[in-house]
Amino acid sequence: MTSHVHVLAGCAPTPLAHYLKSLAVLRLVAEQADPKARGWFEGDVFRLATTLDREALVSFFLDTYAPTPLVAPWNGGSGFYPKDNKTGVDAVASSAVPRFGPYAEAIAVCRRLVGNLEEAPKEQPKFALQAACRRELGDRAVGWMAAAVVLAESPSDKPRYPALLGTGGNDGRLDFTNNFMQRLVELLDPATGGARPEARGLLESALFGQAQQGLTASAIGQFHPGAAGGFNATSAGFGSDSLVNTWDFVLMLEGTLVLGVSASRQLERDAQEIQAAAPFAVRSSAAGYGSAAGSDPSSRGEQWMPLWDRPATLAEVRGLFAEGRMQLGRSVARGTLDAARAVAGLGVARGIRAFERFGFFERNGQANLAVPLGRFEVTPRPDVRLLDEIDEWVEALRRSANEDTAPASIGRAARQLDAAMLDVAQRPTSLGWQRLLAALGVAEASLLAGPRFAVKRRVRPIPPLSPRWLEVIDDGTPEVRLAAAIASQQAPREHAELGPLRVHLMPLDEDRGFKLLAAGSETLRSDPRVVMRELELVPDLAAVVTRRLVDAHRAGADRLPLVGKVHAPLADVEAFVLGEVEDARVLALLRPLTALRWLDADVREQAARWHRQAARPRVPLASHAVFRAAYRTADVEGARQTTLDATIVALLRAGRLADAARAALARLTAQGLRPRLGRLVGSPELARRLAASLAIPLTAADQQRAVDIVCKPGALEEHSKNGDAS
Repeated sequence: MTSHVHVLAGCAPTPLAHYLKSLAVLRLVAEQADPKARGWFEGDVFRLATTLDREALVSFFLDTYAPTPLVAPWNGGSGFYPKDNKTGVDAVASSAVPRFGPYAEAIAVCRRLVGNLEEAPKEQPKFALQAACRRELGDRAVGWMAAAVVLAESPSDKPRYPALLGTGGNDGRLDFTNNFMQRLVELLDPATGGARPEARGLLESALFGQAQQGLTASAIGQFHPGAAGGFNATSAGFGSDSLVNTWDFVLMLEGTLVLGVSASRQLERDAQEIQAAAPFAVRSSAAGYGSAAGSDPSSRGEQWMPLWDRPATLAEVRGLFAEGRMQLGRSVARGTLDAARAVAGLGVARGIRAFERFGFFERNGQANLAVPLGRFEVTPRPDVRLLDEIDEWVEALRRSANEDTAPASIGRAARQLDAAMLDVAQRPTSLGWQRLLAALGVAEASLLAGPRFAVKRRVRPIPPLSPRWLEVIDDGTPEVRLAAAIASQQAPREHAELGPLRVHLMPLDEDRGFKLLAAGSETLRSDPRVVMRELELVPDLAAVVTRRLVDAHRAGADRLPLVGKVHAPLADVEAFVLGEVEDARVLALLRPLTALRWLDADVREQAARWHRQAARPRVPLASHAVFRAAYRTADVEGARQTTLDATIVALLRAGRLADAARAALARLTAQGLRPRLGRLVGSPELARRLAASLAIPLTAADQQRAVDIVCKPGALEEHSKNGDAS
């Protein structure tokens, strides 16, 4: 038998009303006309393969289609109470034609159950009415209930309502089922069963996207925000009515039946947990779309609609929605970020190429709008697993942000972090991963900004990160290499009590390996080693050098006690000295990179790659070489170590380059070296950057090179013996 492929331009992934039309067309054709019909999305339109040609498809809906009995007698405005609009319900109930028969029977059952009630019941009587409808309505009507209401297992518990159909089949004051019946009798004559004259043109517009006059001024609810009317919804005047293609309303509600909530799902008592039970539905997140702002109390969660690009039967599509879960490891994705990560990890049914994301937001009174929030492509992104490392910490941050006493900065940091995580889950780029790391640093700093709050909430530092983070942030720029090198520094083994560079960012407990915060009974301990203020990079690094020199003097160390696990290329350090790097980006990456597991990390391959990436060093800077030679962390030929002090660095921080250079050259002479230079001059800014540059680790070879640049070959003592001293 010939199969016809229909390109249904009126059935698209957005708005939600048009997506639901796609499901309705497949469901109704497969159930009532062609059981082997198949459907799929291609080129942002829905395609239907069926034995029905175009005319037969149109004729099916006009002449044969039997509407699904959609009823909600538990709602006010549903057509079953004295003050309700009864235009549709009375017309359908009195119809004697076969296509309206099941509907008329369902209405009769509902009227019997409602009895003489003057208005819709509340609380327990309402729940009892819903349970009675579930028991006594036919299978087709119960299918609607499965999409609109999830009845509680215990009579004492309240039913739950998936956001897709409002609160049990209504959106504010708009009852979907009553309006469905009204739209039906506008299209199909309940007395004869035939289509009304205008029904054909409207149907062809709804299916094939043809322009058509005759739209009605009626409500469409949350499913089509662009057609909802209201202020500024038209170019002619300040407001407009909601203009709807009648078939659009009918078919979109027919499509919702594919999304019935599985009764086998175990629902938790969380008010939003129903979203985790509805197919591809999750809690909402104010992230990942242009208008994202702070927490929106009106948000009722999100609905992710799958787009599949292979022909699928109704049974296959029903199976997809019946399973309808996005897996994140062994658990179900419950929030927007979880869903994005599940998509990125291919934790969804095979055959789905993308998801269209919709958020339900209360905007007009109690009415909701299903707002498109973007599309997530289903592609393998294994690096997204790195988010597992920060999962628990980020969740704790969110809980802290919800505390009444939490500073507003924590809430902002949590939202920025969610947005950054969502971004890398959807579009992982090196710049995106850098933004995420920076957001982690901001969040940690925000938590520590209130020392008493940090202790009360038992705040922990960013958890240990794996070396893989170095690879995902690598964009070949010196800023990344410099930040990693600085962050990798630890105290030498013989002075391990001085701790890693991280101790200069927050008070850390030495007894616990500098992994937890040093806290008293009510507030964080005061620690003089915390010298980084994270306002500017240069003063922060210079302060670190000064503090390390003070600590080294107390510990009896004869070298600057900072040892890098990764060393910066000499060209990058000299670019920093000349002000040719973006200091703010280095600073933003520095805090979170100190959380890497540097001690047990094998970063040799990454370090070698970075040295290959770096530009070849120009003629080395003598100014940098002088101070690097004076404050070495490695042995060099022909030199002895002398007692460390912070005088030279203090002069540099004060902008006194010439004075600092004289002191550094004197130090080199005292170490037995023979400086080639007599003096150095330069700007105060250069002096301060030279002080900061000492906090950037270099390889032993580059430190030897610095000595070779500014000192003559051979030790001073050897030349003195031959009478060559000068």
